[in-house]
Amino acid sequence: MPQTRVRRPRFLCFTCEDEPFVDVERLLAGELEPATLRQLYALSPLTGHKVALTRDDLDLVLSTPADAWLEIEGDSARRLTEFGVLVAEDDETLRARDDRLRESQWNFFGAFYYFLTRWSGVDLRRLSGQDPTGELLPPTGEIIRSFLDTYGPPPKPFRQAHAPLQELPRTERTGQLYDTLLARRTTRSFDRDAPLSEEELGTVLQYVFGYQGYAPLFGEVMTLKRTSPSGGGLHPVDAYPLVLNVDGVEPGLYRYDPRAHALELIGPLTREEVTSFVCGQSYFSAAQVLVVLAARFERAFWKYREHPRGLAAMFMDAAHLSQTLYLVCTEMGLGAFVTAAINNADLDERIGLDGLDEGTLAVCGFGRPSAQPSPFDPQFEPLPRD
Repeated sequence: MPQTRVRRPRFLCFTCEDEPFVDVERLLAGELEPATLRQLYALSPLTGHKVALTRDDLDLVLSTPADAWLEIEGDSARRLTEFGVLVAEDDETLRARDDRLRESQWNFFGAFYYFLTRWSGVDLRRLSGQDPTGELLPPTGEIIRSFLDTYGPPPKPFRQAHAPLQELPRTERTGQLYDTLLARRTTRSFDRDAPLSEEELGTVLQYVFGYQGYAPLFGEVMTLKRTSPSGGGLHPVDAYPLVLNVDGVEPGLYRYDPRAHALELIGPLTREEVTSFVCGQSYFSAAQVLVVLAARFERAFWKYREHPRGLAAMFMDAAHLSQTLYLVCTEMGLGAFVTAAINNADLDERIGLDGLDEGTLAVCGFGRPSAQPSPFDPQFEPLPRD
């Protein structure tokens, strides 16, 4: 029998699910009553996989220590190591990931959410039955009607008041800030043939992702200032521009250095590759520049050690940055967008991030809007004031 030296990983979770199945014996006896199968699964953030367990598998995992190597015979242990439910001593990749996860300050619940919701190879065109090499098309009226017939209308947009309302005075503010706020919108139709200037690229990066100042606290510890807020003043979210059409800048994947206000080339890039990063959302890959928002988890977790809200704070950081991007681009006459539908596991690999100390959260972008609106864009009317 093959022998494997294994240990239990630091983070491991189990779930039990009741699933429908066909009971062949009852079916052959003429019984058509629905049956359910109770199945136990293990979830490992080391691989992001969910794997079915037998009772013997569960006993094996629970009897394996997390702080020592145990020599086990049989194929079952080796199978579980492939999914990160156990860690094999001779598996350098998963062992290194488990070691790093043990040393880091990831919170248990945050780690499971992040590592088990990462995407790789997702394409919205393929999922919706469209040509995976063509443009992503909006859902037809028939598809929308079918969805409504299946799930009913959405919850009402406005809550019903249960107490007397105190009306507030309506104001009509004027000025550049308020004009920009009202003009802000998501752009899904870009003129891919009209390049941006290097100055426009630099302006957006400077005023959205650049550092505007710092405050020394103690020794090398400092809090930084951007035009967006950040939890603890740490600003752990970095910008990786995907430059596709900017005069004076070669197309490619870059890291933006906010201290030097400069671009560091990581490697070449094609528009087809960018489309795959945003899950086939071809209208976004038509933008002149996309920006990957990647968190340095280790920087945030230095302060928020195993904190249950640490990961949420970094998502808020990314959201703040994307809104500032919208406002800056709107003021400049450019279109902007942000999307969380990304193949972040593929992006991590392409950029060279390990996913443990650093990992991608979202992708935003900007460029020259097309004269033709996108079929995905709603036409907003003034909200009636009753």
